[in-house]
Amino acid sequence: MNDKRLPKVAVIGAGWSGLAAAAALAGKSELVVFEAGKTAGGRARSLGRAVEGFSFLDNGQHIMLGAYHAMQTLMKTVGVDFDKAFMRLPLQWYMADGLRFQTGILPAPWHIVKAVLFAKGISFGEKIALSRQMRALQLRRNSEPDKTVAQWLSEWRVSRRLQSGFWQPLVLGALNTPLTSASVNTLANVVQDGVCAGKAAGNYWLPKQDLGALLAEPALAWLKRQGVGIRMGERVGRLQTLPGGRVTVNGEAFDAVVTAVAPYHAAALWPKETPSALTSVLDGYAYHAITTVYLCYAEPVKLPAALTGFAEGTAQWLLARGGLGGDEHEVAAVISVSDALSIRDSADWMAQVHADVKRVCPDIGEPLAGRVITEKRATVASTPNRQRPDCAWLHHQNIYPAGDYLHERYPATLEAAVQSGQAAAALLLADWRR
Repeated sequence: MNDKRLPKVAVIGAGWSGLAAAAALAGKSELVVFEAGKTAGGRARSLGRAVEGFSFLDNGQHIMLGAYHAMQTLMKTVGVDFDKAFMRLPLQWYMADGLRFQTGILPAPWHIVKAVLFAKGISFGEKIALSRQMRALQLRRNSEPDKTVAQWLSEWRVSRRLQSGFWQPLVLGALNTPLTSASVNTLANVVQDGVCAGKAAGNYWLPKQDLGALLAEPALAWLKRQGVGIRMGERVGRLQTLPGGRVTVNGEAFDAVVTAVAPYHAAALWPKETPSALTSVLDGYAYHAITTVYLCYAEPVKLPAALTGFAEGTAQWLLARGGLGGDEHEVAAVISVSDALSIRDSADWMAQVHADVKRVCPDIGEPLAGRVITEKRATVASTPNRQRPDCAWLHHQNIYPAGDYLHERYPATLEAAVQSGQAAAALLLADWRR
């Protein structure tokens, strides 16, 4: 692709990885973004404002961290105002029915050490044990044999109270994978690059806006100002390679293509001559669901902490929108690996979550409105030694996959998606300049 002109590039998919790739390619290519849906954002998108009794609805309640540096870079590029977009809070762990701690003013890593030693809801012996377990993950290397978190916890003889009050909520929230099948090496990466990377890295970045206003809308507006073509609602068929290295997208020839789609859509998009060894990796992936339950009450919802968790219950985390500068009558509940529960009916989901809300807000009345949103294949399961596809053949065809499932260190998070999109764009430009 060595040519002095700017490459003509297509980015397929306007989720967070696609938007990250597009932002990195803007001004350095003749760029067109294709999105099959009417709304950008992928699995972190807005479902609308003033919908069914709610100020806004998203397809999931996302929780970001200060360690999401690539996300912050992307948002800064497209002009997101962090103060308007996020409430930034020090790391705290608040289980309404168990372990509680909050980091203080000490520098890292002492902010975590002191927080654990002064934690409530566990014994002094458990505090020492938890500190040692966190230290072991901080020092763990990816070269060590991978295993499930459950196996690792068993080897450390972790108490049931620590498992239910800390490790299980942490793993479900970070990896969206059960303890019995979650990779301990992936968990170690999250701990090392998150709370143990520095004091600010573990801070909560809680969205105060809907996900469209948070990134998708400002990113699309910025891309349009850069002269990028945006084709919303245009579904792309199977790519075709041409002699000379170009690739056709719906019959239009491009010098290179970034495929920023979910792994279960990728094989149908890549050229028909794509090696089966590559697509079979994707066929072997397992997925887990995430369910978000939104409830609206006549009374203001006042939770004991901005992020209130339960060691035992249906809702794993509750967030009151009033505490985030939004409607004080609304609450969002997050249930990771929701496919493991036998609840299927929306009314049952709402009833179960309402019961959890009443545990911390006993005087609250019945909800006035509710909405249940389940992403059935929200994330690829973060299992031990999970194989990533070798995309070298696609790169030789000037096709550059992007997506959180490709990240070598992280589970399927928004930060992994953004980093993957940026990496795909960087590789594409480097190949073009050769």
